[in-house]
Amino acid sequence: MFARAALCLFTALPLVAQDVAKPVDRQARSFGSPGEPGYRGTVDASVGYVPDSGIREGSVDLGDIDTFHSRVRYTGTFISGGAVNWSVGVEAESFRFGLDQTSLLPDNLGSITMPLGMTWQISSRWTFLGEVSPGIYSDFEDISSSDFNAPVIAGVSYAINPNLLLFLQVSVDPRRDIPFVGGPGIRWQINSQWALSILMPRPRVEFRPNQSWLMYAGGEIVGGAYQISKSHGSDRGDSQFDDVNMTYREIRAGVGAIWDIGGGFRVEGAAGWVFDRRFVVDERQRQWNGEGAPYARLQLSYRY
Repeated sequence: MFARAALCLFTALPLVAQDVAKPVDRQARSFGSPGEPGYRGTVDASVGYVPDSGIREGSVDLGDIDTFHSRVRYTGTFISGGAVNWSVGVEAESFRFGLDQTSLLPDNLGSITMPLGMTWQISSRWTFLGEVSPGIYSDFEDISSSDFNAPVIAGVSYAINPNLLLFLQVSVDPRRDIPFVGGPGIRWQINSQWALSILMPRPRVEFRPNQSWLMYAGGEIVGGAYQISKSHGSDRGDSQFDDVNMTYREIRAGVGAIWDIGGGFRVEGAAGWVFDRRFVVDERQRQWNGEGAPYARLQLSYRY
């Protein structure tokens, strides 16, 4: 899974600054000083759309495909008041595709998971984060034990100073076409208005004109690895695609804005261009590539 996707999957800020500068997001995690004991809940709901664009397998034109992406997640964080905090959540995500029904590609890929995470403030400068997301990753045509997976995200941060953090992070999913993805990253709060976040899956430059608005430009990666049904290929005249694992990935670049409405509510809107959209069945050495297309995404978040 990418995001979970992709890949390294978190954005980091000091805990003392997160209510000011951090968008509520599945990839957003807190690195910094432990808080007072308590409980924090976050609800995210988002929808996105990529309109029709051509898709090919090699040089073979397979027509057009569009994508509707939806995601709902609840995360509860147990703040111990000490060095270690824990979180537990539930998440449902879906990619629905509009394509030719004779295509070998599925019309739906998605997941239902229970993310379990922890942050450990090792010292005043070092912090560890880990999250495992056990659940069902499937086309939901027939669900069995082979649809179960548990991708892992792990990383450490080092605070050079309160405004400059360095990261080393990795996302591990053996079913993905690229099982291990990760590397170094940086989060630099340049001043009260500008920040540079070179962290996957959403590297970007941020500008905050006031306490209510955050604007950004950058990229994002979405997708994951999903189990296809036992009769998927046979139903389409090619049995070698029965019960296979398929990776779906979108790489995007665009701009967005987050509005802190107040009362714990935030709205985020983003738009841009998908310059890489692909399906990969690694065990069959098959790949389908979509042409470039615009995208739009809208997210509503609530924190308490």
